[in-house]
Amino acid sequence: MASVLDKISNVFGPSHSKDEINMGQAKLSANSTANAIANANGNANANGNGVAKGHALANGHVANGQGHHHGEQCARPHPQVSFADTTIDPTSFIGKLRALYAGTVLKTQLEQMRKQGSYDAFRLGWNDKYDVRRLKGAMTRQDGIPPSLFWESDVGKWIEGACYFLASPDGRSSPHASEFTTSIQELVDMIEKAQGEDGYLNIYFTVVDPEGRFRNLRDMHEMYNAGHLVEAALAHYHLTGSRQLLDVMIKNVECFARTFGPGPNQLHGYPGHPELELAVLRLHGVTNDPAHLEFAKYLLEARGVKREDQGGESYFVHEAKRRGDEVTAQTMVNLKDMTYNQSHAPLHEQDAILGHSVRALYLTTAAADLGGAFLEDAKRLLGDAVDHKMYATGGLGTEPRTEGFSTIPYHLPQSTGEGGCYAETCASIAAMMTSERILSHGLDGKVRDAMELCLLNAVLGGGSLDGKAFAYANKHATYGDETAIRKEWFEVCCCPPNLSRTLGMIGGYTWSAKVDSGAKRINLDIYLFVSATRTISLPGGAEATVKMETEMPWEGKTKWSFTAPAGWEWAVRVPKPNYAQDIQVSVSADESTPGFLSFPVRSSSSVSMTFSLPVRLLASNPLTGQDTLTVTRGPITYVAESIDNPRLDKSHPHFQGIGFPESATFSERKLDILGFEVVALETAQEVYALDQLSEQSAHFAVGAKKPARTWKKTGEKVTLVPWFARANRGGAGRVRVSMMRVDKA
Repeated sequence: MASVLDKISNVFGPSHSKDEINMGQAKLSANSTANAIANANGNANANGNGVAKGHALANGHVANGQGHHHGEQCARPHPQVSFADTTIDPTSFIGKLRALYAGTVLKTQLEQMRKQGSYDAFRLGWNDKYDVRRLKGAMTRQDGIPPSLFWESDVGKWIEGACYFLASPDGRSSPHASEFTTSIQELVDMIEKAQGEDGYLNIYFTVVDPEGRFRNLRDMHEMYNAGHLVEAALAHYHLTGSRQLLDVMIKNVECFARTFGPGPNQLHGYPGHPELELAVLRLHGVTNDPAHLEFAKYLLEARGVKREDQGGESYFVHEAKRRGDEVTAQTMVNLKDMTYNQSHAPLHEQDAILGHSVRALYLTTAAADLGGAFLEDAKRLLGDAVDHKMYATGGLGTEPRTEGFSTIPYHLPQSTGEGGCYAETCASIAAMMTSERILSHGLDGKVRDAMELCLLNAVLGGGSLDGKAFAYANKHATYGDETAIRKEWFEVCCCPPNLSRTLGMIGGYTWSAKVDSGAKRINLDIYLFVSATRTISLPGGAEATVKMETEMPWEGKTKWSFTAPAGWEWAVRVPKPNYAQDIQVSVSADESTPGFLSFPVRSSSSVSMTFSLPVRLLASNPLTGQDTLTVTRGPITYVAESIDNPRLDKSHPHFQGIGFPESATFSERKLDILGFEVVALETAQEVYALDQLSEQSAHFAVGAKKPARTWKKTGEKVTLVPWFARANRGGAGRVRVSMMRVDKA
């Protein structure tokens, strides 16, 4: 660890003294940097000082101001950068979703941030919302943390998502593109002016609680917020070539790295909510500064370590004692319970994924990106999540109190009435993030399938199909007065802008390309079925392209067209999904990697692939304590909702006690939901209702002539729609994903 400190100190200078760490409100930075936003013609509109195109970084890398990734030198490019090489077909399923986000969702979110107060918060004026659960000295409150504590992250994710869309044709053609450009610049200017002279940047602990600065990393999100602003800065830099926001955030990272580290004069802290780790790793990809890599490594290595100079405790326990804080947060069992924030043990010693689901999976994303032993940690923990703690929709997190994972494998209640279910939208986005970073090291069909499942169900389901409402938690069955109707905004609104940035960079999740110049081979790994075209740069200024045309996720038909200069060849690996049957490929292909089919392609050629997408019924593992069936078709998971089944929902609210046998069959029909054509399903036979729902006692006698479960026909069939498309057409808003298995009808 001394070498880490040396590398950090050589670049960032001496660490803060205790007085500096607890300093009050920071002075504002007076300087401002010009910025340029690329327009539809690939030029840039300058704000004050002309075009920032060609701005060189300290290590010699250059951004070109057109959304390309010449600034990031990485053997495993991040999707936040490589997306710019892909153009999504605007007429395709994903293309239409992107049009919704570019034309409506980003605008909706911008208006909500202005209404909320987060947009103008960097002016460092007072907002009455700061009085809500107001902090003093960052001391723990039993009633929760202030909702305004996260505002930097909301703004950062919106900037990031808007930059991704503005780097693409569909985003630049948005009717709001000019407003987005102006808003980004205004926010960047405000952020720059809000930064302290020492690099500190946090609204709440500058305006509301200066005494609390760096006193409670466990709960107060200073590092988390900074991480999202770093990612915003990287997106802004790649789009515009301007260093304005990038320099601000490099200075902010330096502030953290002077204060926190392994050295004797440093605090040994790390983020309560992981995010800064993965952001600084990405920053290193641009700056190539070894200090950034070492600081990111430190943040991962220090987590959960008990140190003698901390009284034999891990940092968050030590930190609470230093501030004299004996209040137990709502998410903790006692003052030493650190499972919620994944610091209960060093990452290498964690065998099960625990705690807050988004925190856990942001942490595994950074671990997977760093590689080595941390990659194995990420694989182990994601594997635990997928095998034991993931819903059939790709939802993650069963415990509303912690927004997190149960300690009990296979504990997957569908509803409040069954004892839980949370499935935060951000958690499934985080699972996609971890999956992509694992795949960047090496293909794994199970990981790919999980990433696709999350995207097409839990993630897309986080937004309404009119672009104006969002879901934070996603219970798989409603209960009591609950509905599945989405909300316009939230007190803590992390999920909506997270959706935007995910759809904005979806081209980066679609595939990965690596060029072997010596062999004149293009290695192309395809992760998702998305209609899109990717351009791949070759030596000497030449280019290769691959065009994917697919009818997924509704029909198993895909065609790839490859074009490359003479003398080049392709080595292609395409998914072999776990749901696909009767797979046919137009060329000879083999499954050399589990879950993927491999084939070579000459310089210019085309390959087609077909497979059937039969309806599948998924049974619950007996250890879940449930006896249910979930209906799926291809990668899509289905749900019953009251709008399609009003009589069933009236007789059995929330479809409680409704079931069908394993032998059930289904008819298919196309259904238009707010302009999106989906495949709806209907049982070919009437469904059943459980007789014993009328029992009043918790226990009742059964025997040979009185079975525990008997069923009666309802006279009704049940209609199901894709989970992501639920709650878009009105109605009572009641839903259920998994129905009871009818054993003896």
